[in-house]
Amino acid sequence: MRLGWARGAWSAQASGASLTMPEAITPYDAKKLSASVSYEARERAPDRRAVAWTAAFGQNREIHDNLEAYLLEGRMQLASRDAVYARAESVAKSILDAGFHPPGTLHRHRQSQVGAFTMGYVHDFWTTSAARVGIGGDVTGYFVPDNLREAYGAPVSFHVYLHYRRGPPGRAGGTHVH
Repeated sequence: MRLGWARGAWSAQASGASLTMPEAITPYDAKKLSASVSYEARERAPDRRAVAWTAAFGQNREIHDNLEAYLLEGRMQLASRDAVYARAESVAKSILDAGFHPPGTLHRHRQSQVGAFTMGYVHDFWTTSAARVGIGGDVTGYFVPDNLREAYGAPVSFHVYLHYRRGPPGRAGGTHVH
């Protein structure tokens, strides 16, 4: 089930699902919950910048534990061809105790809170009234808990990409950037 609401620059949604044995290796049912709120202010005057952001929450309710995730992302159009964006996320994973458990076996899994923070920039080098083509780049730093640091370290990733976006220039265009 999903409920949604939108008014002007604001929108929100909440959803829930009950899944019957969603994973082949884990023979248990699960429930999924999510909620989000978004805002998109379009540019109305030359001195106003378009901005868009989303805050979201999700939870997987499984037999062994509840795993929660949080997200905050946003994008600001600095000029008609230039935009910056950022994304922060935190996810609970049961990485160390994953695997097959026979039916009737129940024990708590150890949770590991993994996070990431991304900052990026995109420049549209070709624009028309119907689309934009640009080049962008971002850097992401990952936050790994102590119990996973030996295996994963403290990773950082870099991306350079070409993007295509439908729609006219000068608006934030939603927060999902690539």
